Amino acid sequence: MSASETRDLRTGAPVWDAYPIERQSGMRLDHSTKADVVLVGAGITGALVAETLTAAGFSPLILDRRLPAMGSTAASTALLQFELDTPLIHLADQIGFSDASCAWRRSLEAVSGMAELVYALSIGCAFRPRKAIYLSGNVLDPEDLAKEAQLRASIGLPSRFVSGAELLETAGIEKEAALLSRGAADLNPVQLTHALLSIALERGARLHAPVEITEVAPLKSGVGVAIETGAEIEAKALIFATGYELARGVPTKGHRRTSTWAFATPPQRDALHALGEAVMWEASQPYLYVRSTVDGRLIVGGEDEDIDTESHRDALIPTKVASLQQKTKALLPWLDVEAVYSWAGTFGESKTGLPTIGPIPEMPHCYAVLGYGGNGITFGYLAARLLQSYLLGKPDRDAGVFAFK
Repeated sequence: MSASETRDLRTGAPVWDAYPIERQSGMRLDHSTKADVVLVGAGITGALVAETLTAAGFSPLILDRRLPAMGSTAASTALLQFELDTPLIHLADQIGFSDASCAWRRSLEAVSGMAELVYALSIGCAFRPRKAIYLSGNVLDPEDLAKEAQLRASIGLPSRFVSGAELLETAGIEKEAALLSRGAADLNPVQLTHALLSIALERGARLHAPVEITEVAPLKSGVGVAIETGAEIEAKALIFATGYELARGVPTKGHRRTSTWAFATPPQRDALHALGEAVMWEASQPYLYVRSTVDGRLIVGGEDEDIDTESHRDALIPTKVASLQQKTKALLPWLDVEAVYSWAGTFGESKTGLPTIGPIPEMPHCYAVLGYGGNGITFGYLAARLLQSYLLGKPDRDAGVFAFK
């Protein structure tokens, strides 16, 4: 670590501040206008939706009350896992085996789809295919992990059970058991968001930020949106892609806001060699999750808690990071756990761990994406495809699994 980095420990700053990013900025909107789609949210989900819609010929008008990628996107640790927060054996009990299997398979498809998108568009966002190590914990013990592995295998998911002895030999980790899965990835979420927005803008999208919406009202054949400048927008459809910040009128049943904490270390490429090409997380509540960066930093997150007040959340950064450091050192004792960057974020969760994507009840021509859990980016990719199919009048075959209930 450099001397300057030693002196400047960045409390409250995400690690993505360490990397150069070509940022998109929005303009003020002080005149009334029309659009085929108003897209509210310029974070990673909004950017994925914008790219997908413009690829299909739409010209969305994008609004955000912040500058792009400044909300929960900047706080993301950007692990792309097909593994959902709710284990398959538990989700099958909650919503039925058929729907649970569908959700897990669509999540796997979303990660591979994200890889195809990044490569096809030549987006520089530090995207890397990864393996995932899912460690036994207080949610799934070794016996439960074995059952989880069997159920995943029955629907073709690329996971296998790993004994404690094999885990120690291959990764140097002392745990009773784990699942090893192919099909994960990681990336820089802020770079990806701005790159996708740039592509959407080149195709005809418009971006206005910061802009505060004051009213959404139904029109005869669409929806009207008023903003704080007094300007009004007439659109055929409106999509809320606002993360945990739910808009007025969007149902909140089964949805809650949760905070998470994270830190990043100085680069330590040699020390990270033992982990190989893997991201790691625990079958515990709250869980610990670990990944590396392209320049060899360790990113650690977790300690999730039902806190949605920003001041309270941020005041806990030192305490939560200290706990994460202690847990990481116990699990991976050879690593440097100094927190050069430390930050907190808030995200939405649902009882099942699944997102809700689709038409908003009693709000004609309006759609929303909410309830992201730990798979926000993966669900953002899925949401973009489902929403495109709705707007084209050809609902996706699995739309009902993710629709408002």
